[in-house]
Amino acid sequence: MTVSLQALMDFPIPEARQTVTARDAILYALTVGYGAAPLDPAHLQRLQEHDLRPTPTLANVVAHAGAWMKDAGVNWQRLVHSEHRLTIHRPLPLDIPLKSRSRMLSVVDRGPEKGMFATFERTILTQAEETPVATIVQTNACRDDGGCRSAGTPPEPLAPLPDRKPDANLAIVVPEDAALLYRLNGDLNPLHSDPDYAALAGFKRPILHGLCTFGHAGYAIGKTLGTNDIADVGFIAARFTAVVFPGDRLEFDIWQKGQDIRFRARVPARAVTALDYGTARLA
Repeated sequence: MTVSLQALMDFPIPEARQTVTARDAILYALTVGYGAAPLDPAHLQRLQEHDLRPTPTLANVVAHAGAWMKDAGVNWQRLVHSEHRLTIHRPLPLDIPLKSRSRMLSVVDRGPEKGMFATFERTILTQAEETPVATIVQTNACRDDGGCRSAGTPPEPLAPLPDRKPDANLAIVVPEDAALLYRLNGDLNPLHSDPDYAALAGFKRPILHGLCTFGHAGYAIGKTLGTNDIADVGFIAARFTAVVFPGDRLEFDIWQKGQDIRFRARVPARAVTALDYGTARLA
C-alpha cells in the first residue's frame, strides 16, 4: 500500500524531551571511538565525570522522536539512513532539560520500484529558555514507499570531494560489539542486533548504525585536525553510501583547505565507500 504523501508531510512528529547526564555522554563517547587510547588525556576528557567535555555528535541521539515514520505509514523494515547534516549551535549542556521539535521538509519520489527519500529537520533546544543547541537535517531512503509523489524542498546537494590526494588518513577498526553497544544510546532498531530481522531486510548480518559511523567520522576529523587535543566539529554532514558491519576496518580520508574540511570513510576489505560527500567545519 502506497504511503500517503499528505499524511507523511503533515505528520505530527512527537516532541521529545531528555536531560543528558554525564553517564549518557560517556557511554556515547565510548561507542564512537573515544577510549581507544584510555591513557590519553584527550580521550579521558570525554570519559570522566570531572570537567567532562561532551562529544559534539552526541546531539544526534538526544531527544530523539523514535520510529515515528513507522507510525506515518512508512515500511520501517526497509528504511535506511541516506544522508545526515548536524549543526552545533552551542556545546551540549549536561543536567539541563532539553527538548526537540521536528518537521518534515521534503519527499523526493523515485517511482514505485525505486522508493523515495524523506527529509526532516529536528531542532534541539533547552526546555526553559528554548535556546537552540543543535539542528539536524536527516534524509531517509524509504525503499518500499515509492510512487507517492514528491513534495517540499529537499536540501541542497552535498558537493563532491576534491580530485586530489587526501591531506590525512586515519584507520579505525570497528569493534565486533559496536552495534550492540551503540544501540544503548537509544536506537533499538533490531536491524542492528537481530540476525533474523537483518536477513529479512536483505542483510547478511546486523549492520552498524549509520550514525555510529558518522560519530566515528567526527572523532576521526577531531583527532586528525586537533592540535593538542581532539577538536570539536561545529558542522558535519555526509551521505551514507554503503553499510558498515561490526568488525570492519574503516579508513577515513580527510582534506582541509582553510576552514573547509572534506572527508569520506572507506571499507577497503569490501572496496566500498561507506560515507561520501563528507563536509565539516571545526567549532
